[in-house]
Amino acid sequence: MTKLPLIAATLVIAALGLAAPALAASATSGNVPYCPTGTDLDYSSRADSLATQLQLSTKLNTTISQWNGCLRVTTVADGKAIMRFYDPDSFKLVAEIG
Repeated sequence: MTKLPLIAATLVIAALGLAAPALAASATSGNVPYCPTGTDLDYSSRADSLATQLQLSTKLNTTISQWNGCLRVTTVADGKAIMRFYDPDSFKLVAEIG
């Protein structure tokens, strides 16, 4: 009777262990971030608001652009570019590549 819960727990842990690397890789391995937004969104004002929220005026080599419905913040540090994609409505981080 005690073997069944132990086997079930082992299977759950194994499934989570196999799924975690796949989930982590999906944000950076070629999946294209997409932010479903309205057609009349003013990206310029949203980019200004995001820049203020992230205090980008104090960070060198950082740019914001509209990309696939998202706001893409590109930072270059030590010769490496890091791109972070934010939802323009909620400013929630959608993906990070770099």
